[in-house]
Amino acid sequence: MHQGALQREILRVAVIVGAGLAAGWSIEYPLYGLLVGLVISQIFSIKNADTLFRWSYRSGPAPHDSGLVGYAADRIQRRENQLKGRIVQQATQIQRINQGIESLVDGVVILNNEGYIANFNAAAIKMLRLQKGDRGQHIKNFIRVPQFVRYFDAADFTEPLQFELRHLSLQIQLTESGTDQKIVLIRDVTERKRVETMRQNFIADVSHELRTPLTVINGYLEMLSEAELPSAVQKAIGHMDSQSRRMTAIVNDLIELSKLESASSERGGQWFDIAHMCNEVIDSLQNFQYSKADSGDASDKQNHIRLQSTNNAEVEGFPDEMRSVLTNLITNALKYGQDSEVIVELTFSLKGLRVSVKDKGIGIPQDHISRITERFYRVDESRESDIGGSGLGLAIVKHALEHHDSALIIESTVGVGSTFSFVIPAFRARKIH
Repeated sequence: MHQGALQREILRVAVIVGAGLAAGWSIEYPLYGLLVGLVISQIFSIKNADTLFRWSYRSGPAPHDSGLVGYAADRIQRRENQLKGRIVQQATQIQRINQGIESLVDGVVILNNEGYIANFNAAAIKMLRLQKGDRGQHIKNFIRVPQFVRYFDAADFTEPLQFELRHLSLQIQLTESGTDQKIVLIRDVTERKRVETMRQNFIADVSHELRTPLTVINGYLEMLSEAELPSAVQKAIGHMDSQSRRMTAIVNDLIELSKLESASSERGGQWFDIAHMCNEVIDSLQNFQYSKADSGDASDKQNHIRLQSTNNAEVEGFPDEMRSVLTNLITNALKYGQDSEVIVELTFSLKGLRVSVKDKGIGIPQDHISRITERFYRVDESRESDIGGSGLGLAIVKHALEHHDSALIIESTVGVGSTFSFVIPAFRARKIH
């Protein structure tokens, strides 16, 4: 088609120039005739170009020409129609996407790379109390919760964040879209939080109600164990006493876990010397016995626990909760360390203070590590009957660390040993001299 238009354009120029040359030849001025033919053909070309220019600005009709100008106008018209079709199609798709986002019960906020609001849906307006004029404002102006500010500034969005905002429990997940955009998904979990609170209160109430009868049972069993009874009866009382004390430990741990779950992480903490606390916990556990086999020589056996620290450190948080964390981790290391030395390490890094509890025991298979902080989860049920424990220790550790903006890190190799560690972020830890 382009070749045909080019041929017609050349033919038209040749006809006009040839006619001019023939006219000039007839009056014996062929050169003048040639020049006149060239000028006339150029005038035709300029006129067509002017018509094309006016048409491109929608100030005139499309040029009707069989040459290159007409061909160009036709191609432009077709391409324009194609682009209009694509624009309509894309506009329809964008409209459907916007309608889908608007219909979501979850809030959606679109941010630029720096965190300024570009767009949001109706659910986000309700949850964050946004207005149409709030586009261009920074997201931290509307979510001033310290947890979210730290979450946003850290730029680690692998895990969602849950917090309280104006009597609502919100769960937020940030996702980076491309290099210059972030998407904030906001879910209202108030009802789920209410049900969870009811469950926690129920467990706490039941645990408190069980504590009194268990205390009475333990008292009577202790009294009977000192009485002169047949060996078979004494053995039965011993089993009853063991199970009763185990039930008491479970009840106590359930109460502690319930308190941790219901406590707010935004409470005002206090600064305390964690190295001093580690020494206190280590001293209290030097004679800790963890199995029935060890009960007979409790006064002779001493555990090997050592604190390894290059700096004294203070931590901002909740001393009772941190003491529970250290006690549970060191106790587990003693239970499963196979009488190896347990090392407690305190080391500073750019991220904060790392606390590690290491043993050279039996280790944990990799397929159990992801579930080991679940309530009542057992790696080896056969060993638990001898070692004892409530099965709630690491669940308590997990929730207590959350109140210190930290998480439990587990590294273990079967037959080599395990390391349980956590990092207290830099804003919660400092060196002391």
